Amino acid sequence: MTQSLIGATIHGYLLLEEIAHGGMATVYRAHQLSMKRDVAIKMLPEQLLHHSSSLERFQQEASIVARLEHRAIVPVHDYGEYQGRPYLVMRFMDGGSVDDLLIDGPIPPERTLAILQQIAPALDYAHREGVLHRDLKPSNILLDANGDAYITDFGIARILGSTTKQLTTSGVVGTPSYMSPEQAQGKDLDYRSDLYALGVVVFEMLTGQRPFDGDTPYNIAVKHVTEPPPLPCQVNPLLPATVEPVLLKALDKSIERRYTSARELVEALDRAFAEARAGASATEPSLQHALRDVLARREQAPPVPVSPPPAHIQFVPAYQPSHMIAPPVSAAIRRRKRPPRATDRVTWVTFLLVMLGGLVAVGLIVAYYLMGSGEASGSGAPTPDLAATAIFKLTATRAAIDAAGDAAPAQVPEPGVTPAPPQMTPLPTNTPRAGALSSAIGLGCEPLTSWSSPCPHPPASFL
Repeated sequence: MTQSLIGATIHGYLLLEEIAHGGMATVYRAHQLSMKRDVAIKMLPEQLLHHSSSLERFQQEASIVARLEHRAIVPVHDYGEYQGRPYLVMRFMDGGSVDDLLIDGPIPPERTLAILQQIAPALDYAHREGVLHRDLKPSNILLDANGDAYITDFGIARILGSTTKQLTTSGVVGTPSYMSPEQAQGKDLDYRSDLYALGVVVFEMLTGQRPFDGDTPYNIAVKHVTEPPPLPCQVNPLLPATVEPVLLKALDKSIERRYTSARELVEALDRAFAEARAGASATEPSLQHALRDVLARREQAPPVPVSPPPAHIQFVPAYQPSHMIAPPVSAAIRRRKRPPRATDRVTWVTFLLVMLGGLVAVGLIVAYYLMGSGEASGSGAPTPDLAATAIFKLTATRAAIDAAGDAAPAQVPEPGVTPAPPQMTPLPTNTPRAGALSSAIGLGCEPLTSWSSPCPHPPASFL
């Protein structure tokens, strides 16, 4: 029956999924098309349409929540009917509830205090407005995405006329595990009945268990009326002892001995945790004191008596060497090898690159030298032998002079007159011929006087 509404559009709200279902209503997650946001739609089940009390209770919840405006009370955006079924449009809380947190066990004290400090002012505000919740429990404390807590589900709340603020009603309604003793007995109720239910919620948040439980709702209600609550520290040994008086006062059977407001309960719980932290830091011994205590106990301890060995035990004398034994040489200390560092690797790489560059440079120089020598030896005309040329020309010139002398008449010198030596024109010293002549003389050749006396050391070019 409920699945048929999934995917339906009701007055601009597209129903996406069912997120909760109970005897009084069904809650859906829907998408508001006009505002493009997710909302929660609480709808009366179809089987309860013929129950006038259920219909009146649903309409009463809408009127009560509409008059309560507090940041820790889930706001109502809209109210309407679909096929005769009334529904409420509320803010969608995607953080779950306190009941979901209790699945993992007790909630840490800091988180518990943070939640209580948010919902306590909202509960006191509802009481000042003449509204009695009557069904406060972990599943009715919702959380948003930021972890902030909100009170919801005023379905069985009661409100009196606007002329009075007295919170008095009757009727046995609510959840048995969180009912106050007067609520279980059907007596007149006031705001302290909600404070008892808040005490049960705090007890469960800190211990992970409800103070009273049973097989049937009737047995649970009877325990609320007749049995004392268990000690919180016995249920959860990690709780400090200063918390027990606070919880026991909130769960007192007598209305007069309970707290007068939710804020008073939360402040008392906060002081209890602060006292526990202060006491723990004051009584915790320091390390220096602990060491002194250990030394003092060692000094005060009596000495341990040493009994003599039995008579039948023979002691072997210690070994005495006949000569001195050199003390053992202590092994050299093995130093731990230092792991290679990145700078060492960079240094070695740089050194190898420099060496490789040097070798390449030397190879290029040698190759250039060899190529230059080969070109010089294999190209170009041979160097002329100037010395040989000079000797050859001088020899030819001398031969020509001798031939001319033989042809000319011989001049007879007069008696008593010494003929003058022939004047020979000196060869220039700055010509190749003079240089060749000097080379011929240096080779041991005599000056050319006749063609028949060649140079004993002819140049290689003549041979």
